[in-house]
Amino acid sequence: MEAEGPTVNIFFFPFVGGGHLIPMIDLARLFASHGVKATIITIPNEATVFQKSIDRDQQSGLDINFHVLQLPPDTSLQTIDMSAPPMTDTSILQEPLKQLLIQRRPDCIVTDTFHRWVADVIDAIGIPRIIFNGNCCFARCCDENLKRFSPHTEVASDTELFVMPGLPDKIELTRSQLPIFVRTGTEFPGKSTKAEQNSFGQVVNSFYALEPAYVDYFRNVIGKKAWLVGPVSLCNRNLEDKAARGQKATIDENSCLNWLDSKKPNSVLYVSFGSLARLSPAQLYEIARGLESAGHPFVWVVGKILDDKGKENCFPDGFEERILNSKMGLIIKGWAPQLLILEHESVGGFMTHCGWNSTFGGCLCRGADDHMAAFGRAVSTTRSW
Repeated sequence: MEAEGPTVNIFFFPFVGGGHLIPMIDLARLFASHGVKATIITIPNEATVFQKSIDRDQQSGLDINFHVLQLPPDTSLQTIDMSAPPMTDTSILQEPLKQLLIQRRPDCIVTDTFHRWVADVIDAIGIPRIIFNGNCCFARCCDENLKRFSPHTEVASDTELFVMPGLPDKIELTRSQLPIFVRTGTEFPGKSTKAEQNSFGQVVNSFYALEPAYVDYFRNVIGKKAWLVGPVSLCNRNLEDKAARGQKATIDENSCLNWLDSKKPNSVLYVSFGSLARLSPAQLYEIARGLESAGHPFVWVVGKILDDKGKENCFPDGFEERILNSKMGLIIKGWAPQLLILEHESVGGFMTHCGWNSTFGGCLCRGADDHMAAFGRAVSTTRSW
């Protein structure tokens, strides 16, 4: 791509919501850094969130920009935020996208799998299409073999273990650990066998050394064409990009870093369950008790929380005051500068929902030499909890 010749023009069409939007923005920036003319197709409120990062890339000489699809004023997408669920209907974007592709005809377009209507539109125009799924090869192998062999239908209860057939390792699961659409036998709204079959291939936010057996299995046994391009989060190299990745943080990054600087190396537990998880008041109460009783420094991202009566307090009496006065922890009610926190030397553990962006992109931000160690710390901390 960096050789002399015509510039490759690629469009990127991310899904709404942080879990897929953020890594797709990173992906476009990564491609632009290798000489691609990258255009990110998005909606007005999402372009605003990431505009400063794109401005910095443009100032450094990268050919990257947004194309904003205009929306009718009464659509729900006007007010969508980073917590948008994967079932969100984006079909109102179908006609604006079609007209854009007819007018500008890129060399290729990378689309998120959750835009379940997009394959027919793009394929009819005749533009090569690559899928971005958002997870790793291991997860994709499990997903494919669940559909091929249906081992979860052969157990008597939701808690009985079954072995995932065909994989390089013995992987045991229960039905209760599977997504609801798998347990009920319904098709997930974002999945389309036809869309995958007619695509040029998939880009995967992973790297070969992390999961070599599953990369090989995905490519050679399942037969998928895949390019590993991760960790895409490593394109965020300066303080501004790391602090502003996603929504504006609800805590000043300098205050957060100063607090972390005051702690010993590997002493702080970072607790975050992603942008979609909504814990019950009883769960939040017990986590608060556990963190306080453990006596270790922590940073806890809780988002906006409400109890059963609509009040913003689900903690034990006096919990926040005790934590604040003892300087034992930071409680962030909203968006956190996660990359800055996870790469700090004082953070030694990550209690996570094991979403791929958090477990992979966040934990691996300390540098290539510490990739596997950081990944292992995140997984072991979550399992021990």
